[in-house]
Amino acid sequence: MSDSVVLSVSGLRIERRSRRDAFTLEIGSLDLREREVLVILGPNGAGKSTLLRSLAGLEQPAAGTVTCSAHGPVTMVFQRPASFSGSVAHNVRAAMLGKKIPSEELRHRVALALDRFGIRRLSNQRAATLSGGELRRLALARAFVLRPAVLLLDEPFDNLDADGQATLSLDLRRAISDTGVAVAVVTHDLRRALLLADRIAVLISGRLVQVDERDTVLERPLTAEVARAVGMSNLIEATVTDARRDDLTLVEVDAQHRVAARTKLAAGTRVWMGIRPEHLKLDVGRGEIDPIGKGVVTEVLNDGIALTVKIEWAGTELRTLLLAGRGVARTLKPGAPVSLSANPEHVHLIPLERD
Repeated sequence: MSDSVVLSVSGLRIERRSRRDAFTLEIGSLDLREREVLVILGPNGAGKSTLLRSLAGLEQPAAGTVTCSAHGPVTMVFQRPASFSGSVAHNVRAAMLGKKIPSEELRHRVALALDRFGIRRLSNQRAATLSGGELRRLALARAFVLRPAVLLLDEPFDNLDADGQATLSLDLRRAISDTGVAVAVVTHDLRRALLLADRIAVLISGRLVQVDERDTVLERPLTAEVARAVGMSNLIEATVTDARRDDLTLVEVDAQHRVAARTKLAAGTRVWMGIRPEHLKLDVGRGEIDPIGKGVVTEVLNDGIALTVKIEWAGTELRTLLLAGRGVARTLKPGAPVSLSANPEHVHLIPLERD
């Protein structure tokens, strides 16, 4: 990833008014860097697609600018891709009309684009007969044949089944890596986003709440809303105490539940204590290093690959993740007592005043 900026937003303001409601998107500043994937996350109605359309120059702002310094095309793939009449190969060639490309090079580029997304076998099939997943792959092939410098993707995994999402995300990641295109992608699918993202921008109610490197946003969200948006589902109200253990501070949920954390927040500060599900550990009946107390399993959800385990602890519900068919996951049932632990380095504190 380069520090060179290919798209830059400054002071952007887009307003929508209707009889029923009003919406304003305000972006003070946001950059897309060369060779990076910037994932834009947020709940429905946050303004993600509006922001993406503004990056493409398809939205007229009330104020502010979007500046492009890319040396090549800026291409957008919409949430609901369409096709032209004719064959799949014709649809990809059509993107090159007027480019004055020699016929041999044109054939090569079309074939490469079809190969990238596994639809070369459909070259002669009428595009109108494609399934939803095949149509999405066609739209991506049509975008990549242009050799864009910037690619804008709106919900590229929408309306695909689990297998379709998995294979398309891998093909897309490979195509991005091979070409070095800078990508801004809007998606509500966190798992797919994390396969692609270098940085994450979290958009809530028309405002950018946090923009940072992928792991920083995941591990150190600035607000509880950001934490929920990036999968930190274990959020518990607590208070920073003046009690210490070694070089760690104890954070109190109630008189029976204190958790060690590394923090510079003052004693008495009310916080959200966040622990990502993958960082909450359990060990039936034995306990572990950095124990945080005992809980009771209330629900076990098994999708064949992973278990989502819900646990009652300190009057609230926590979640952890286990690999299906391994260790305690083979026998864990609702009602089972469990000992919980969390590494203090993975206990994140968010002052309540930020929300």
